Amino acid sequence: MLCTLVANPKFQDLLSYVVCIINGSVIPLIFALAVVMFIWGVVQYVINSDEEAKKEKGKQFMIWGIIGLTVMVSIWGLVSILGSTFGIQNVIPQLK
Repeated sequence: MLCTLVANPKFQDLLSYVVCIINGSVIPLIFALAVVMFIWGVVQYVINSDEEAKKEKGKQFMIWGIIGLTVMVSIWGLVSILGSTFGIQNVIPQLK
């Protein structure tokens, strides 16, 4: 996804550019961080199977990673439903 800003931008163009940057960069980065957080928790849980405190910390990373992914996917779905209901297009971020 290529975000371009026109030569003589209006406020709507600037807003579209910011939304494009958020949808194209920030949202995938947040999803990736949540997945990495979950994977890091799994690794910590498996590696530190004999140390209960580190094992519990790994379990917390897994739980918060799953919660983060669930919340983000739920909000993404809600935005999709609202966009379809009110006829608003191009609101949902597209991962390519």
